[in-house]
Amino acid sequence: MSVNYHAFQNKGVPFVECEALCEQWHQEFAGYDPKRIAGILHLTYDEKYIYVPYFQTQYRMCLKEGQLEKETEKGWTDELYFNESMAIYHVMKYTVDMPICSGIWVPNEKLDRVVSRSTRLADPLLTPFAKVWTGRCKELAQACEKIGGRKQDKGDVAYQFAAFPFMEIQLVFWDADEDFPAQVQVMFDEHATDYIHFETSGCIVADLLEMIGI
Repeated sequence: MSVNYHAFQNKGVPFVECEALCEQWHQEFAGYDPKRIAGILHLTYDEKYIYVPYFQTQYRMCLKEGQLEKETEKGWTDELYFNESMAIYHVMKYTVDMPICSGIWVPNEKLDRVVSRSTRLADPLLTPFAKVWTGRCKELAQACEKIGGRKQDKGDVAYQFAAFPFMEIQLVFWDADEDFPAQVQVMFDEHATDYIHFETSGCIVADLLEMIGI
């Protein structure tokens, strides 16, 4: 099963609808001391909140209650979706004391270092995305630049994004030709699991593809 499967299932699901899980994470971080994680990830905090930028949007977590909020044009809201919530909570939970960035890029499904994963089933996130953008390389490039992507010299279209200030990811797209359908991969540093659980990568991939458009 694709590491992206659960993120696909939870696309567009409000986090509050996952009542038990929502309460679990609130309790996990209720009364949280931000000093360690803020020092490692260079995050800012005050007496009430710790702040975490995610895809150029500011989020904050209430230190007393463990609840997440994000900043919108209308102000702060606690109406978050499942995938964005998991991405931020997992960074707060799984970041090790001395995370490493190797500069070696791997597809997100290889972050758990399992190379024998079955490829017989279409990826629920990547395959539809590739179909949507088949034959539309120029439009895809424009969509990536619109959300802050930085052009890379790979594939037919490739852009690098800051998922977090401390975590870069790359989208690489190969358009269809006479022999193969279009393909896309989202690449992470091979040591990204110094910051997240490997399944968290699916949440990040889902959020990125949704922002680009699918």
